[in-house]
Amino acid sequence: MYIATLLFYFAVPAAMAAFLLWRAYQMGTGKRVELTRQWIVRPPEGIEGCARLFAWSDLLFAASLLLALGLLLCLPHYAAAWIALMALGGFVHQGFTGYALARLRKKPPR
Repeated sequence: MYIATLLFYFAVPAAMAAFLLWRAYQMGTGKRVELTRQWIVRPPEGIEGCARLFAWSDLLFAASLLLALGLLLCLPHYAAAWIALMALGGFVHQGFTGYALARLRKKPPR
């Protein structure tokens, strides 16, 4: 049980943060803008143009995960607040995605 708790609260968020940092770097530098299509069902045309926006979104989510992990390690008696911080980072990430998709839907076709 103790190992599962460690994995769930420490290893999984750390691995997710590492993946998001890698993905933000790849999209932010323009090397792999096709990653913008990842995890979006039926992505609209031109979504690759929002690669930097998605890179910032991934960077903010990774930062919130790392901040929550650091605070969880330093002040474990406030665990409920730090876990809520991780969840809030997820909502911010989804907000960025929704904003990018709404922005693409409003653009007139060329």
